[in-house]
Amino acid sequence: MNIEDNGLLEKIHRDALRVLEEVGVKCPSLEVRQIFEDTGLAAFDETSGHLHVLAPLVEQALGTAPKRDQYWIPENAFGVGGTAPFVYDDQTGELVEPTIEDLVKIAKTVNEADVVQFMARGVLIRNQEVKVIDTIVEHCHKPVYVAAVTEAGIARAQRVHDTRGNLTVQFSIINSPLNLIESMIDPFLSCVRKGIPIYVSTMPMAGLSGPYCMSGLLTLTHAEALFGITLTQIVNPGLMVVHAGLPSIANIRKNYAVDLGLVAHNIANLLTEKVNNKLGIPSIQTACTTSEGKPNRKAEEDAIKGYALMKKYGFHQMRHAFGFLKELISFSIAKLERHIALCRETESDQAPEYELESYDPEGLEAIKRNGSRANYMQDDHTLKNTGKSFIY
Repeated sequence: MNIEDNGLLEKIHRDALRVLEEVGVKCPSLEVRQIFEDTGLAAFDETSGHLHVLAPLVEQALGTAPKRDQYWIPENAFGVGGTAPFVYDDQTGELVEPTIEDLVKIAKTVNEADVVQFMARGVLIRNQEVKVIDTIVEHCHKPVYVAAVTEAGIARAQRVHDTRGNLTVQFSIINSPLNLIESMIDPFLSCVRKGIPIYVSTMPMAGLSGPYCMSGLLTLTHAEALFGITLTQIVNPGLMVVHAGLPSIANIRKNYAVDLGLVAHNIANLLTEKVNNKLGIPSIQTACTTSEGKPNRKAEEDAIKGYALMKKYGFHQMRHAFGFLKELISFSIAKLERHIALCRETESDQAPEYELESYDPEGLEAIKRNGSRANYMQDDHTLKNTGKSFIY
Protein backbone atom coordinates (compact mmCIF):
# COMPACT_ATOMS: atom_id res chain seq x y z
CA MET A 1 0.00 0.00 0.00
CA ASN A 2 1.64 3.22 -1.18
CA ILE A 3 0.52 5.96 1.18
CA GLU A 4 3.14 8.65 0.78
CA ASP A 5 3.92 8.94 -2.93
CA ASN A 6 0.65 8.85 -4.84
CA GLY A 7 -0.43 12.48 -4.40
CA LEU A 8 -3.58 11.51 -2.49
CA LEU A 9 -2.61 13.32 0.71
CA GLU A 10 -1.90 16.61 -1.06
CA LYS A 11 -5.20 16.40 -2.94
CA ILE A 12 -7.12 15.85 0.32
CA HIS A 13 -5.54 18.94 1.89
CA ARG A 14 -6.14 21.03 -1.21
CA ASP A 15 -9.79 19.95 -1.41
CA ALA A 16 -10.31 20.65 2.30
CA LEU A 17 -9.18 24.22 1.73
CA ARG A 18 -11.67 24.46 -1.14
CA VAL A 19 -14.45 23.17 1.11
CA LEU A 20 -13.83 25.95 3.63
CA GLU A 21 -13.68 28.56 0.86
CA GLU A 22 -16.47 27.43 -1.42
CA VAL A 23 -18.89 25.61 0.90
CA GLY A 24 -18.07 27.08 4.29
CA VAL A 25 -19.39 26.16 7.72
CA LYS A 26 -22.93 26.85 8.89
CA CYS A 27 -22.30 29.33 11.67
CA PRO A 28 -25.08 30.58 13.95
CA SER A 29 -22.57 32.14 16.39
CA LEU A 30 -22.27 35.89 15.97
CA GLU A 31 -19.07 35.87 17.99
CA VAL A 32 -17.36 33.30 15.78
CA ARG A 33 -18.50 35.16 12.66
CA GLN A 34 -17.01 38.38 14.01
CA ILE A 35 -13.73 36.70 14.95
CA PHE A 36 -13.30 35.39 11.42
CA GLU A 37 -14.56 38.46 9.58
CA ASP A 38 -12.23 40.76 11.53
CA THR A 39 -9.31 39.03 9.80
CA GLY A 40 -10.46 40.28 6.40
CA LEU A 41 -10.02 36.74 5.08
CA ALA A 42 -13.49 35.32 5.80
CA ALA A 43 -17.06 36.31 4.99
CA PHE A 44 -20.54 35.31 6.11
CA ASP A 45 -23.25 34.56 3.56
CA GLU A 46 -26.58 35.72 4.98
CA THR A 47 -28.57 33.69 2.44
CA SER A 48 -27.04 30.32 3.34
CA GLY A 49 -25.90 30.98 6.89
CA HIS A 50 -22.43 29.72 5.97
CA LEU A 51 -19.15 31.28 6.99
CA HIS A 52 -16.59 31.06 4.17
CA VAL A 53 -12.91 30.97 5.11
CA LEU A 54 -10.19 31.78 2.58
CA ALA A 55 -7.26 29.42 2.19
CA PRO A 56 -4.63 32.04 3.11
CA LEU A 57 -6.22 32.37 6.56
CA VAL A 58 -6.04 28.60 7.10
CA GLU A 59 -2.44 28.53 5.94
CA GLN A 60 -1.66 31.42 8.30
CA ALA A 61 -3.18 29.44 11.16
CA LEU A 62 -1.13 26.36 10.27
CA GLY A 63 1.92 28.61 10.35
CA THR A 64 1.32 29.75 13.93
CA ALA A 65 0.09 26.40 15.27
CA PRO A 66 2.82 24.53 17.22
CA LYS A 67 4.33 21.60 15.38
CA ARG A 68 4.15 17.95 16.28
CA ASP A 69 7.65 17.78 17.75
CA GLN A 70 6.56 20.30 20.39
CA TYR A 71 3.75 18.06 21.64
CA TRP A 72 4.28 15.89 24.72
CA ILE A 73 2.91 12.63 23.33
CA PRO A 74 5.43 10.84 21.10
CA GLU A 75 4.99 9.22 17.72
CA ASN A 76 3.33 5.80 17.54
CA ALA A 77 1.30 6.26 20.72
CA PHE A 78 -1.71 4.06 21.44
CA GLY A 79 -4.13 5.26 24.11
CA VAL A 80 -7.49 5.08 25.81
CA GLY A 81 -9.81 7.73 24.42
CA GLY A 82 -13.48 8.42 24.00
CA THR A 83 -16.38 8.42 26.42
CA ALA A 84 -18.54 5.30 26.67
CA PRO A 85 -21.86 5.89 28.44
CA PHE A 86 -21.84 2.32 29.77
CA VAL A 87 -19.44 -0.20 31.25
CA TYR A 88 -19.73 -3.73 29.94
CA ASP A 89 -20.05 -5.97 32.99
CA ASP A 90 -17.55 -8.69 32.21
CA GLN A 91 -19.30 -11.12 34.58
CA THR A 92 -22.93 -10.73 33.48
CA GLY A 93 -22.61 -9.21 29.99
CA GLU A 94 -24.94 -6.38 31.00
CA LEU A 95 -24.36 -2.69 30.33
CA VAL A 96 -24.17 -0.72 33.57
CA GLU A 97 -23.62 2.91 34.48
CA PRO A 98 -19.94 3.76 35.02
CA THR A 99 -18.65 4.68 38.48
CA ILE A 100 -15.63 6.54 39.81
CA GLU A 101 -14.28 3.12 40.86
CA ASP A 102 -14.36 2.03 37.21
CA LEU A 103 -12.46 5.16 36.23
CA VAL A 104 -9.85 4.53 38.94
CA LYS A 105 -9.29 1.01 37.63
CA ILE A 106 -8.93 2.24 34.03
CA ALA A 107 -6.49 4.97 35.10
CA LYS A 108 -4.35 2.61 37.17
CA THR A 109 -4.27 0.06 34.35
CA VAL A 110 -3.20 2.69 31.83
CA ASN A 111 -0.55 4.03 34.19
CA GLU A 112 1.06 0.61 34.54
CA ALA A 113 0.89 -0.45 30.86
CA ASP A 114 4.02 0.15 28.82
CA VAL A 115 2.18 0.15 25.46
CA VAL A 116 -0.42 2.74 26.51
CA GLN A 117 0.96 6.27 26.13
CA PHE A 118 -2.00 8.48 27.10
CA MET A 119 -5.43 8.44 28.69
CA ALA A 120 -8.77 10.11 28.22
CA ARG A 121 -11.62 9.37 30.58
CA GLY A 122 -12.89 6.29 28.71
CA VAL A 123 -16.29 6.31 30.40
CA LEU A 124 -18.94 8.96 30.97
CA ILE A 125 -19.63 9.88 34.60
CA ARG A 126 -22.29 12.54 34.53
CA ASN A 127 -22.17 15.86 36.37
CA GLN A 128 -18.81 15.18 38.03
CA GLU A 129 -16.42 17.00 35.68
CA VAL A 130 -13.96 18.15 38.35
CA LYS A 131 -14.04 14.79 40.17
CA VAL A 132 -13.29 12.99 36.91
CA ILE A 133 -10.31 15.23 36.15
CA ASP A 134 -8.98 14.80 39.69
CA THR A 135 -9.39 11.02 39.53
CA ILE A 136 -7.57 10.73 36.20
CA VAL A 137 -4.58 12.85 37.20
CA GLU A 138 -4.33 11.20 40.64
CA HIS A 139 -4.07 7.68 39.26
CA CYS A 140 -2.48 8.19 35.83
CA HIS A 141 0.81 10.08 35.51
CA LYS A 142 0.90 9.89 31.73
CA PRO A 143 -0.40 12.61 29.37
CA VAL A 144 -4.18 12.99 29.63
CA TYR A 145 -7.11 14.30 27.65
CA VAL A 146 -9.99 15.70 29.70
CA ALA A 147 -13.44 17.15 29.12
CA ALA A 148 -14.08 20.61 30.54
CA VAL A 149 -17.13 22.67 29.60
CA THR A 150 -18.26 24.06 32.98
CA GLU A 151 -16.55 27.00 34.67
CA ALA A 152 -15.40 24.71 37.48
CA GLY A 153 -14.10 22.10 35.07
CA ILE A 154 -12.23 24.65 32.97
CA ALA A 155 -10.70 26.19 36.10
CA ARG A 156 -9.57 22.75 37.27
CA ALA A 157 -8.13 21.93 33.85
CA GLN A 158 -6.20 25.18 33.89
CA ARG A 159 -4.70 24.42 37.32
CA VAL A 160 -3.62 20.97 36.16
CA HIS A 161 -2.13 22.47 33.00
CA ASP A 162 -0.26 25.12 34.97
CA THR A 163 1.10 22.75 37.63
CA ARG A 164 1.35 19.28 36.08
CA GLY A 165 1.23 19.89 32.34
CA ASN A 166 0.69 17.14 29.76
CA LEU A 167 -3.02 17.95 29.62
CA THR A 168 -5.24 18.63 26.60
CA VAL A 169 -8.94 19.51 26.69
CA GLN A 170 -11.22 17.72 24.22
CA PHE A 171 -13.69 19.69 22.11
CA SER A 172 -16.17 18.91 19.37
CA ILE A 173 -17.35 22.22 17.94
CA ILE A 174 -18.64 20.92 14.59
CA ASN A 175 -21.46 18.48 14.01
CA SER A 176 -20.87 16.84 10.65
CA PRO A 177 -21.40 17.91 8.01
CA LEU A 178 -20.14 21.46 8.52
CA ASN A 179 -22.48 22.63 11.31
CA LEU A 180 -21.03 24.70 14.12
CA ILE A 181 -22.28 23.57 17.55
CA GLU A 182 -23.17 26.92 19.10
CA SER A 183 -23.52 25.57 22.64
CA MET A 184 -19.85 24.53 22.66
CA ILE A 185 -18.43 27.87 21.59
CA ASP A 186 -18.36 29.60 24.99
CA PRO A 187 -16.39 26.87 26.80
CA PHE A 188 -14.18 26.36 23.75
CA LEU A 189 -13.25 30.04 23.52
CA SER A 190 -12.80 30.19 27.30
CA CYS A 191 -10.18 27.44 27.17
CA VAL A 192 -8.47 28.95 24.14
CA ARG A 193 -8.26 32.41 25.70
CA LYS A 194 -6.89 30.94 28.92
CA GLY A 195 -4.13 29.21 26.97
CA ILE A 196 -5.17 25.63 27.76
CA PRO A 197 -4.10 23.14 25.06
CA ILE A 198 -7.05 21.70 23.15
CA TYR A 199 -7.97 19.18 20.51
CA VAL A 200 -10.66 19.73 17.89
CA SER A 201 -12.69 16.63 17.09
CA THR A 202 -15.08 15.87 14.26
CA MET A 203 -16.64 12.60 13.09
CA PRO A 204 -18.21 12.48 9.64
CA MET A 205 -19.75 9.13 8.72
CA ALA A 206 -19.37 8.05 5.11
CA GLY A 207 -22.83 7.37 3.69
CA LEU A 208 -24.67 9.42 6.33
CA SER A 209 -22.88 12.70 7.03
CA GLY A 210 -19.96 12.40 4.62
CA PRO A 211 -19.17 11.27 1.07
CA TYR A 212 -19.08 7.55 0.38
CA CYS A 213 -15.52 7.40 -0.91
CA MET A 214 -12.20 7.47 0.91
CA SER A 215 -10.84 10.75 -0.45
CA GLY A 216 -14.14 12.59 0.00
CA LEU A 217 -14.61 11.35 3.56
CA LEU A 218 -11.08 12.42 4.50
CA THR A 219 -11.53 15.80 2.79
CA LEU A 220 -14.62 16.61 4.86
CA THR A 221 -12.98 15.37 8.08
CA HIS A 222 -9.89 17.47 7.43
CA ALA A 223 -11.86 20.58 6.50
CA GLU A 224 -13.90 20.46 9.70
CA ALA A 225 -10.80 20.01 11.85
CA LEU A 226 -8.98 22.82 10.01
CA PHE A 227 -11.86 25.15 10.83
CA GLY A 228 -11.33 24.48 14.55
CA ILE A 229 -7.57 24.85 14.26
CA THR A 230 -7.97 28.15 12.40
CA LEU A 231 -10.41 29.54 14.97
CA THR A 232 -7.99 28.57 17.74
CA GLN A 233 -5.05 30.30 16.11
CA ILE A 234 -6.97 33.50 15.34
CA VAL A 235 -8.01 33.82 18.98
CA ASN A 236 -4.70 32.70 20.54
CA PRO A 237 -1.86 32.37 18.03
CA GLY A 238 0.67 29.75 19.06
CA LEU A 239 -1.67 27.78 21.34
CA MET A 240 -1.14 24.02 21.17
CA VAL A 241 -4.01 22.45 19.22
CA VAL A 242 -4.37 18.84 18.09
CA HIS A 243 -6.14 17.72 14.91
CA ALA A 244 -8.62 15.10 16.14
CA GLY A 245 -10.55 14.40 12.94
CA LEU A 246 -12.13 10.96 13.12
CA PRO A 247 -13.39 9.68 9.76
CA SER A 248 -15.88 6.83 10.17
CA ILE A 249 -17.98 4.60 7.94
CA ALA A 250 -21.69 3.84 8.03
CA ASN A 251 -21.90 0.14 7.21
CA ILE A 252 -24.73 -0.21 4.72
CA ARG A 253 -24.91 -3.92 5.49
CA LYS A 254 -25.55 -3.11 9.17
CA ASN A 255 -28.38 -0.61 8.69
CA TYR A 256 -25.94 2.30 8.44
CA ALA A 257 -24.46 1.73 11.91
CA VAL A 258 -20.96 3.11 12.38
CA ASP A 259 -18.55 0.20 11.86
CA LEU A 260 -15.31 0.75 13.75
CA GLY A 261 -14.00 -2.74 13.13
CA LEU A 262 -13.50 -2.39 9.39
CA VAL A 263 -9.96 -2.48 8.02
CA ALA A 264 -11.12 0.50 5.93
CA HIS A 265 -11.83 2.40 9.16
CA ASN A 266 -8.24 1.89 10.28
CA ILE A 267 -6.99 2.96 6.85
CA ALA A 268 -9.15 6.12 6.83
CA ASN A 269 -7.76 7.21 10.18
CA LEU A 270 -4.21 6.28 9.21
CA LEU A 271 -4.50 8.39 6.05
CA THR A 272 -5.89 11.34 8.02
CA GLU A 273 -2.85 11.11 10.26
CA LYS A 274 -0.60 11.07 7.20
CA VAL A 275 -2.19 14.29 5.91
CA ASN A 276 -1.43 15.90 9.26
CA ASN A 277 2.07 14.48 9.31
CA LYS A 278 2.83 16.30 6.06
CA LEU A 279 1.62 19.50 7.73
CA GLY A 280 3.72 18.74 10.81
CA ILE A 281 0.83 19.19 13.25
CA PRO A 282 -0.15 17.02 16.26
CA SER A 283 -2.72 14.42 15.28
CA ILE A 284 -4.98 12.01 17.15
CA GLN A 285 -7.29 9.60 15.35
CA THR A 286 -9.00 6.30 16.20
CA ALA A 287 -8.09 2.73 15.33
CA CYS A 288 -7.66 -0.84 16.57
CA THR A 289 -11.19 -1.08 17.92
CA THR A 290 -14.16 -3.27 16.98
CA SER A 291 -17.86 -3.40 16.18
CA GLU A 292 -18.43 -6.41 18.39
CA GLY A 293 -20.82 -5.93 21.28
CA LYS A 294 -18.72 -7.99 23.69
CA PRO A 295 -15.11 -9.11 24.05
CA ASN A 296 -14.60 -12.13 21.81
CA ARG A 297 -12.28 -13.63 19.21
CA LYS A 298 -13.57 -11.35 16.44
CA ALA A 299 -12.88 -8.28 18.59
CA GLU A 300 -9.33 -9.53 19.06
CA GLU A 301 -8.89 -10.13 15.33
CA ASP A 302 -10.14 -6.59 14.59
CA ALA A 303 -7.67 -5.13 17.07
CA ILE A 304 -4.71 -7.14 15.79
CA LYS A 305 -5.32 -5.90 12.24
CA GLY A 306 -5.37 -2.34 13.53
CA TYR A 307 -2.27 -2.65 15.71
CA ALA A 308 -0.34 -4.28 12.88
CA LEU A 309 -1.32 -1.63 10.33
CA MET A 310 -0.31 1.18 12.65
CA LYS A 311 3.00 -0.45 13.51
CA LYS A 312 3.73 -1.08 9.83
CA TYR A 313 3.03 2.45 8.57
CA GLY A 314 3.61 4.61 11.67
CA PHE A 315 1.33 7.28 13.13
CA HIS A 316 1.12 9.88 15.88
CA GLN A 317 -1.72 8.97 18.28
CA MET A 318 -4.58 6.47 18.07
CA ARG A 319 -7.38 6.46 20.62
CA HIS A 320 -10.17 3.94 21.33
CA ALA A 321 -7.43 1.32 20.95
CA PHE A 322 -8.21 -0.90 23.94
CA GLY A 323 -11.42 -1.23 25.97
CA PHE A 324 -14.17 0.01 23.65
CA LEU A 325 -16.90 -2.13 22.13
CA LYS A 326 -19.55 -1.65 19.44
CA GLU A 327 -20.14 1.98 18.39
CA LEU A 328 -18.15 3.18 21.44
CA ILE A 329 -21.26 2.68 23.57
CA SER A 330 -19.63 0.50 26.20
CA PHE A 331 -16.20 -0.06 27.74
CA SER A 332 -14.90 -3.42 28.94
CA ILE A 333 -12.12 -3.36 31.51
CA ALA A 334 -11.32 -7.01 30.75
CA LYS A 335 -10.95 -6.04 27.07
CA LEU A 336 -8.66 -3.18 28.09
CA GLU A 337 -6.39 -5.59 29.96
CA ARG A 338 -6.45 -8.28 27.28
CA HIS A 339 -5.85 -5.87 24.41
CA ILE A 340 -2.87 -4.30 26.13
CA ALA A 341 -1.26 -7.72 25.84
CA LEU A 342 -2.43 -8.07 22.23
CA CYS A 343 -0.93 -4.70 21.34
CA ARG A 344 2.37 -5.68 22.92
CA GLU A 345 2.45 -9.00 21.04
CA THR A 346 1.29 -7.86 17.59
CA GLU A 347 3.93 -7.42 14.89
CA SER A 348 3.81 -5.25 11.78
CA ASP A 349 4.00 -8.28 9.48
CA GLN A 350 0.48 -9.23 10.64
CA ALA A 351 -0.96 -6.22 8.81
CA PRO A 352 -3.66 -7.15 6.26
CA GLU A 353 -3.21 -6.27 2.62
CA TYR A 354 -5.28 -3.32 1.49
CA GLU A 355 -5.57 -1.65 -1.90
CA LEU A 356 -6.04 2.09 -1.57
CA GLU A 357 -8.92 3.65 -3.44
CA SER A 358 -7.75 6.18 -5.98
CA TYR A 359 -8.61 9.84 -5.57
CA ASP A 360 -12.27 10.51 -6.46
CA PRO A 361 -12.96 14.09 -7.59
CA GLU A 362 -16.68 13.43 -7.23
CA GLY A 363 -16.21 13.29 -3.47
CA LEU A 364 -15.60 17.05 -3.41
CA GLU A 365 -18.62 17.61 -5.62
CA ALA A 366 -20.75 15.59 -3.18
CA ILE A 367 -19.58 17.83 -0.34
CA LYS A 368 -20.54 20.91 -2.35
CA ARG A 369 -23.97 19.45 -3.16
CA ASN A 370 -24.82 18.53 0.41
CA GLY A 371 -23.22 21.47 2.20
CA SER A 372 -24.30 21.43 5.84
CA ARG A 373 -27.16 18.98 5.21
CA ALA A 374 -26.74 15.28 5.98
CA ASN A 375 -28.27 14.04 2.73
CA TYR A 376 -25.54 11.58 1.81
CA MET A 377 -27.71 8.49 2.22
CA GLN A 378 -29.76 9.52 -0.82
CA ASP A 379 -26.90 11.11 -2.76
CA ASP A 380 -26.19 9.58 -6.17
CA HIS A 381 -22.50 9.44 -5.31
CA THR A 382 -23.22 7.17 -2.34
CA LEU A 383 -25.48 4.92 -4.38
CA LYS A 384 -22.92 4.65 -7.17
CA ASN A 385 -20.09 3.72 -4.77
CA THR A 386 -22.01 1.18 -2.69
CA GLY A 387 -20.09 -2.06 -2.91
CA LYS A 388 -17.06 -0.30 -4.40
CA SER A 389 -15.75 1.92 -1.59
CA PHE A 390 -14.80 0.75 1.92
CA ILE A 391 -14.85 -2.91 0.90
CA TYR A 392 -15.88 -5.10 3.79
